[in-house]
Amino acid sequence: MKIDLAPELQPTKNGEPPKLDIFYYTDPDCSWCWATEPLIKKVQEEYAGQVRLTFRMGGLLEKWDNFFDSLNQIGRPEQVAPHWVEVARRSGMPIDEKIWYEDPPASTYPGCIAYKAALFQDPSLAEVYLRRLREAVMTERRNIARESVLFGIAEEVGLDMDLFRKAFLTGPAREAFNEDLREARGRGITGFPTLVIRNSIGREITLVGYRPYKDYENAMKRLATEALHKMPLLPIIDFIRKYGHVATEEVARVYEMDRAAALAELDALVGTGEAAKEAKAGGEFWLIP
Repeated sequence: MKIDLAPELQPTKNGEPPKLDIFYYTDPDCSWCWATEPLIKKVQEEYAGQVRLTFRMGGLLEKWDNFFDSLNQIGRPEQVAPHWVEVARRSGMPIDEKIWYEDPPASTYPGCIAYKAALFQDPSLAEVYLRRLREAVMTERRNIARESVLFGIAEEVGLDMDLFRKAFLTGPAREAFNEDLREARGRGITGFPTLVIRNSIGREITLVGYRPYKDYENAMKRLATEALHKMPLLPIIDFIRKYGHVATEEVARVYEMDRAAALAELDALVGTGEAAKEAKAGGEFWLIP
């Protein structure tokens, strides 16, 4: 199998080269990356056709042996649970921390490798797959360190399973992930989310951690060699239709509403039968029925 380590580096959907590239170092099991989902969607919607987003897998946890996160005082799986509760409180994103008591992931590497396996087929479908991995571990208590779970979600999103298994099991996806690891470590990146924003002449700004959206905007404006233009937002129902499954906080952030106003708008769509509500621990999702 021929390996393309950056198959997602394609022209933007309007066929033009991007004004800015954003390289997003992330991990499917990272709670702060999950918290950042509304901000990423806001960038994608407001600057559609001008900014190109490329995911890099960071490899948060290879194994628990000798692991210790001094910042969050985490050295054992069960210590992750209260951290996730705090992330949910601060971010507004739904999170079910009970997985860390019931079936804790032994490593985050399998999910990273699985994303790279999906990327060999289709960058857009790989992005859908990455989102479903995040939802599965964060809100459904599904252990994405298990091959059976990774394969089940791959089939669910419509990946070619023969190609996916081959890439995942025979080495190419792991090699692509290792390349991401080398790149991240070479840059000194060990925490996630980390966004490296680069302009057309190679100047960069690196943003580390969970940040206000204004930090993203300021960095993009400082780097842009030509003016960025905010695009008109889709109606909320079309935003739900585009992404398929969105949290209340994502609607609130993208459309700059408080939670109560977002819930009112979304409940109204449920009332007309245009949308459906799915309750989860710590929040709710919205989808097209």
